[in-house]
Amino acid sequence: MLLAVEPPPVVAAPVLRIQGAGKTYRSAAGRPAPALLPVNESIAPAEFVSFVGPSGCGKTTLLKMAAGLVGASEGAITYRDTGRGIQPGAYGFVFQGAALLPWRTVLENVMLPADILGLPRAEARERALRLIELVHLGRAAHSYPNQLSGGMQQRASIARALLHDPEVLFMDEPFGALDAMTREQLNMELQRISREQRKTVLFVTHDIEEAVLLSDRVMVFSRGPGQLVATLPIDLPRPRLLSTKGDARFIRAVAEIRALLDRGDVRPAEVAHG
Repeated sequence: MLLAVEPPPVVAAPVLRIQGAGKTYRSAAGRPAPALLPVNESIAPAEFVSFVGPSGCGKTTLLKMAAGLVGASEGAITYRDTGRGIQPGAYGFVFQGAALLPWRTVLENVMLPADILGLPRAEARERALRLIELVHLGRAAHSYPNQLSGGMQQRASIARALLHDPEVLFMDEPFGALDAMTREQLNMELQRISREQRKTVLFVTHDIEEAVLLSDRVMVFSRGPGQLVATLPIDLPRPRLLSTKGDARFIRAVAEIRALLDRGDVRPAEVAHG
């Protein structure tokens, strides 16, 4: 009698493969100026990964390289199993500022990707209205940006980035200019939306607690030229609440990342064995 053998679990292919990707600029004198040393990582489907490090360490450069907005000087960042970079329709990008067009209402701003990508307008409008409700801006759908608070503007920018239902969401310090209370509220909203929409999120932040609260993993970078020092898994149950910040595991993770940043000029081998 043959024994039934369970098939091995299916492992989803990474959404993004970062393969020795680095960036070097040229100084005014023509000399090479490394901004980011080669990085090797893989980003899984529906994973939330944060980049943390000091200013000038290449976090935003790596994010823009992943989105194809900046070319890599070496290595590559490929999407799925295509062997090439991610295409515009597969991602949304949320910048440090909301970058809403002042002459367009919230609804019209959220509809902008439909105009750029040539999506059917009737369907896009229906989705835009649903997303505006999702980010709790239903009453402001026909308001202009100058009638909104900073937090409301960032909510609108998140809805805009989601309009074309991208698989990946790139976020470059989207809450950095907001007050602490608004930032905490949007952290909770982002967690809810990313889970409900099953998005893969790459998130740049200077805030260690924000990174730990939101992330499945945190990539820690040294001071420039940036080098990936460590990638730390965050072992905390979801959904997470603001009260999670009092959890001993949260406190330990924040302390570990802070210690790595304090040692930010070391090499990965030194971190692993030091």
